[in-house]
Amino acid sequence: MPFSTRWKEEPVDSVESAAEFVSTQAAFVAQTTLYGYIRTRAGTRYTALYDDEAFAQSINIAKWRLYLACATDLAGYVAALCCGETDPENEPRLAVRLVRLALAEYDEPAETVPGWAEAVEHAESHLLFTKPDPMDWLKAFEFSEDALVHWAPIADELKILDEEIVRNSIRFKWKDVRVKLAVLLRAGAVAEAFGDPAQAGRE
Repeated sequence: MPFSTRWKEEPVDSVESAAEFVSTQAAFVAQTTLYGYIRTRAGTRYTALYDDEAFAQSINIAKWRLYLACATDLAGYVAALCCGETDPENEPRLAVRLVRLALAEYDEPAETVPGWAEAVEHAESHLLFTKPDPMDWLKAFEFSEDALVHWAPIADELKILDEEIVRNSIRFKWKDVRVKLAVLLRAGAVAEAFGDPAQAGRE
């Protein structure tokens, strides 16, 4: 199942719109970087690889793991922009909320992705205990960089050769997302909405 990358160019001014932004942009980054890397390495054999059931399963696992990592990085970044200076106590809570809403867009892949529940728990712990600095964007998006290198179903000896190029590819995609976010985000509105008692009851 492909992830939805459709995003209306509208202001990000609520928890729901922030979660939708996280979901769609994480999907865009995850799919374009993962499939782009596989396509580059596979060349003309790319489509034939999907006939191999074991390889197709590896791609599915990589897709979900990378989507989770991308959503985690972007949720943390958005939360830092919204709450980092004005409401630091709520920053990690907002980040976790955004990830949960993003994941809720899809059926949980627990049966097809081994260790999925543990991976989600690890991602949430990462957000609770690691507050990103929006000014240090390389560090802020390192979780997804590492996930792309680790989970891409490519031979380890090739990954060693490709690592710098692969990391640069996802950094380039994140740059586009950050530029878009800078225009659309209404940080104060999102923070205020999250601080509303009605939102707190949804966690």
